[in-house]
Amino acid sequence: MKTVAEKRGLSPVIASVLMILLVLVLAAIIFLWARGFISEQIEKFGKPVEELCSSVDFSAVIVDSGGYSILEIVNRGNVDISAFEIKMYSGGDSEIVSFDIGVPVGKSVSSEVVLDVMQNGNVPDKVEIFPVLTGNVRGKSSYKVFTCREYPTPLLDF
Repeated sequence: MKTVAEKRGLSPVIASVLMILLVLVLAAIIFLWARGFISEQIEKFGKPVEELCSSVDFSAVIVDSGGYSILEIVNRGNVDISAFEIKMYSGGDSEIVSFDIGVPVGKSVSSEVVLDVMQNGNVPDKVEIFPVLTGNVRGKSSYKVFTCREYPTPLLDF
């Protein structure tokens, strides 16, 4: 004689708990994945630092002084500039050099800088200078730098 096995499923309580755990795990995975797309907000004077980039106003001149170059920068804006990034172009190649000298509002700075040869040995055709601003990270007591890539000086020809 054949016996029929009794079929049993999960109780509704256990099924509900498993469903809630599944949803929580998926929510945590999505949160961690999306957190990579959201960058930390850098602020200066209570505004996002990106908005202050349009307020930056400076002029830069490269003067050849007996075999080496002197970079003269004047800050005419109302935002302190903490550093600069100098992008050199030669044909289709480009290279970025950090210039870690800040310029306060209304001041000027002159400093020797090597811009005559790129790392690949080419002589740069043009140079572009980007201001770098320092701001507070929102909600933290730390500082970060932000490069204003949308507001460079006009291209300087060699």
